[in-house]
Amino acid sequence: MNRTGCLICLALAWGLLRPAPVLAIQLHTGNAGIIAHQIGHLFFLFAMVALMFTINSQGLIRQKGWRQIQLGALFFIFWNLATLIAHFLDNQIEVVRIETLSITQLAVVTQPDSQLLAVIYYFLKMDHLWCVPAMIFLFMGLNSLLKAQWQRSEGKGAGQ
Repeated sequence: MNRTGCLICLALAWGLLRPAPVLAIQLHTGNAGIIAHQIGHLFFLFAMVALMFTINSQGLIRQKGWRQIQLGALFFIFWNLATLIAHFLDNQIEVVRIETLSITQLAVVTQPDSQLLAVIYYFLKMDHLWCVPAMIFLFMGLNSLLKAQWQRSEGKGAGQ
């Protein structure tokens, strides 16, 4: 590669690999943002409920992959419920807020000074305990369905 080609490659690599702000956090200022976000959670929740009923009504529950997908949908339902309630408490009625005490410590502050509400909110904010298993079960279910499809197509090919 000549010198010009190397410079072009370096410039492209620098442009693609240099650190830049990701801006991946969505702040919900004002009512419009949080309401749209909450509606998204509601639609996702209802879609997962519909998926679970469809899997049952179509008799797909007999297949391992569909059972795993249904379990993933159940975890997504719990995740959406937890996040809906947490967003309602902190962004809509504003009875809970997080206060930074130090670089390693946060405090959950509640308006009625309720220890029970603080504990409930704390566990609601650990929504990854619902979302991560949901994604894992969804992946496992899709993977099982794909493997079953491969086995069926290989079986048809061997019989010809």
